Amino acid sequence: MSAVLMPIYFVEDPITEVEKDKAVRSWRMIASGQAVEFYRLKKADPINTPCSTPMEFFGNRFILRFLEVHPIAAPMFNKTSMKQGTLFFRMVAFTIAALDDDAKFDSQFVTLAKSHNRMSIRAVEYGIFGECLFWTLKLTLGPEYDAITHMGWVKIFSRVLKAMIPVAIEYELENKEALRTRVTCRYRALSSILDKQALIRRPEATTSVSEDALSFTAHSLHHKA
Repeated sequence: MSAVLMPIYFVEDPITEVEKDKAVRSWRMIASGQAVEFYRLKKADPINTPCSTPMEFFGNRFILRFLEVHPIAAPMFNKTSMKQGTLFFRMVAFTIAALDDDAKFDSQFVTLAKSHNRMSIRAVEYGIFGECLFWTLKLTLGPEYDAITHMGWVKIFSRVLKAMIPVAIEYELENKEALRTRVTCRYRALSSILDKQALIRRPEATTSVSEDALSFTAHSLHHKA
């Protein structure tokens, strides 16, 4: 069952030393403020690149990208995008730090998956997370994020998926009704957010969207999710 829900980029091949070294090096460039591409972007377009460090930029752009491609997750973010991005940054930092300790790596991500189960995060959403991770790394690192570096990250995150997705699937199978209710609440919450945004853009509007419109929004997002 878990194999069916693995994203298309998932691989079983072990990571090579060269791939691991390049992936680790790329992360250290971001964490230490040495990502040259970030400073190039900031100089070229300072208004749309208000972040002061590569780390802040990575966290900010990651969360924006995640919500762009997976808007149904929006109601789950009750903190500022910067703070939430920092949490993702710490998760990736731990991933890098635990690469050489298989037992610690697997145990930590199994525990993380169990905590995410309580937030109704579905197995399929972890694959989306990985896609956004690769996208943000490429954006932040530019040419430094080459094919070898990318494959290193693909293999690293494949290990994460291998630990987390079976835990998520087991929870989903055992809690179908409860999960369905929570996910439905997420759709409704997102519809409410979209409704408020529409009213802000059209201050003359005095009525909320119709039930048919809400149903259409939820139906459309369901097929995108």
